[in-house]
Amino acid sequence: MTLSTKVLLGLALGIGTGVFLGEIAAPLQIVGEVFIQLLQMTVLPYVVASLIVGLGRLTYGEAIALAKTGGTLLLVLWAFTLSLVILMPLMFPNWETASLFSTTLVEEKKPFNFVELYIPANPFYSLANNLVPAVVLFSMVMGIALIGVQKKELLLEPLSVLVNVLMKITGFVVQLAPFGIFAIAASAAGTMNVEEVGRWQIYLLAYVVVWALLTFWVLPAFVTSLTPLTYRDVLGHTKDVLITAFATGNLLIVLPMLVEKSKELLAKYDLRTEEAHSAVGVIVPTAFTFPNCGKLLTLSFILFAGWFADVPIAIQEYPAFLSVGAL
Repeated sequence: MTLSTKVLLGLALGIGTGVFLGEIAAPLQIVGEVFIQLLQMTVLPYVVASLIVGLGRLTYGEAIALAKTGGTLLLVLWAFTLSLVILMPLMFPNWETASLFSTTLVEEKKPFNFVELYIPANPFYSLANNLVPAVVLFSMVMGIALIGVQKKELLLEPLSVLVNVLMKITGFVVQLAPFGIFAIAASAAGTMNVEEVGRWQIYLLAYVVVWALLTFWVLPAFVTSLTPLTYRDVLGHTKDVLITAFATGNLLIVLPMLVEKSKELLAKYDLRTEEAHSAVGVIVPTAFTFPNCGKLLTLSFILFAGWFADVPIAIQEYPAFLSVGAL
């Protein structure tokens, strides 16, 4: 069986086990957390090394062109996803009464330090506290500075070896995915309250429809229209990544897998030039620090909450809602 088949089998068996055992399956959460942390332990070192190597091997002209192209594509994806967010309330039926909010649902707002999240005053602190945007910024500054440095290969070659080592570790841990995802699914299914799921079924149904539209049609079509890749290439090479990210609910841990799958596609079409190889290592970690389609899609919950409580957002408030939400 392929890895994706094993993962799906582990997910199905985990859900079945959790439903059958109930609360008894709760301790399996520890096994799931161990698996996720094993995957996560190589991610930030990989991001640092990959970004420094990828940017360091580019010229200034290539780096500028990459930033322009990547930024343009990101804005196009944002615009399309936010359009879907606006249209999603059309899927909600008429609702007479609601009692969604209560004081028991109110939680104290956690302090948010925007500067600390994005500016690495102490890169080691950022690494230790999983401040991914700050780590990415530090790595990008290092990589850009290396572009104009002589004898930079003395640093880039060891870092390239480090990237390969980290990928080998990730590859080994990924083989444990069926067991880790089995534990995660069993724990979640065993402790989930069925009434809680039914309460949100309208939103869940609408979200799943839009998610499926983006995942299996819009985004693959976007890629195939701009590249020589086929639909089968896009989904076939990324299915392991998609399933692992879906089952764990964690995009960060699959970044190294996503980079390597992208490089495999470049090799398949003889596009694996040094520039393309570097571009993949730069774009994937960098794009993670910006809102992706999945994160922007969660803004639809605010519209759902307004619909549910019969206090929908006014049309004139949409620009502020979308711009603040994207930040």
